[in-house]
Amino acid sequence: MCHSIVLYFRVSPMQVKTSNLEKPQTLPLLIEPADQGAASLSDLIEYISRERNWLDQTLLEQGGVLLRVFTIQEIDEFQDVAQALIPELKPYVEGQSPRTKVTGNVYTSTEFPAQFRITLHNELSYTKSPPPRIVFHCHRAAETGGETPIVDCRKLYREMPAEILAKFEERGVRYVKNMHGQERGIGKSWMDYFETSDRDQVEVYLKDNDIEFEWTADGNLRTWSIRPGTLAHPVTGEMLWFNQADLWHITNVNERNRAQLLQLFGEENLPTHAYYGDDSPITDEDLAGVRKTLWETAVIFPWQQGDVLALDNFSVAHGRMPYAGPRKILVAMG
Repeated sequence: MCHSIVLYFRVSPMQVKTSNLEKPQTLPLLIEPADQGAASLSDLIEYISRERNWLDQTLLEQGGVLLRVFTIQEIDEFQDVAQALIPELKPYVEGQSPRTKVTGNVYTSTEFPAQFRITLHNELSYTKSPPPRIVFHCHRAAETGGETPIVDCRKLYREMPAEILAKFEERGVRYVKNMHGQERGIGKSWMDYFETSDRDQVEVYLKDNDIEFEWTADGNLRTWSIRPGTLAHPVTGEMLWFNQADLWHITNVNERNRAQLLQLFGEENLPTHAYYGDDSPITDEDLAGVRKTLWETAVIFPWQQGDVLALDNFSVAHGRMPYAGPRKILVAMG
């Protein structure tokens, strides 16, 4: 009688190597397969599951990790990786940037015109409950430019000019937003901001999140809220620079467009604007100091197709550089 023999081999888990992407910068920590060649999606998911505690601690300590040379080609594959890193992905409700939801709670990172730079900011830092973590995926890198610069907000807190830091720390930031109620208009409609056309649902959200509001006679929605200018990290307690005043403020727009917007709307009805929390104006000089510190401290590196960048959204801010050619960066948060 012949007996077939079946041999079982245990497949060793994937090993990785870590390094600094650019010395002496420690942000982000680069994680790559230890063996040459790209590792599979299943290898990466297994690695995240196996090393979850270490990854969580590394994100707290260093602020960001860059997963590189893993085979991630499809949008659904990125969603799987994002959910491994963030079990509960959140919708982009109340978000400023023009985005398209591509699947589930995965979005395009931004559809802001390619020729403009987007300043560094923590995602949804003007909301009552910002997402603790954000994950980006390079589905297609631009031909030139298009980097996603990042900056350590602990370092920003230490290096921000003392007189500017004191104002933001003591007064906070008052964010004002005017959203149109039509299918087309300047900026996003309130239906796009809140991902619903149900006014009652929007009002419940606004009240639950300590946002003052009023509806205008022509169906537009005006909101305002006061949020911190700095923040203690909810886990580590480290002090952070944490606001989007320079992004919301009218001076973020170039002089020509700024003049047109002010002539068209007046300051009170601008799509977005920011003041100190006591309603005093944030001066051009203060904002110039903020922007100078942001960009002098930023880390900028080129995307490679397939990259996954995971950030602690409290301790690390991100932006976008201008670019040329097709570009597709995806994002998920929670």
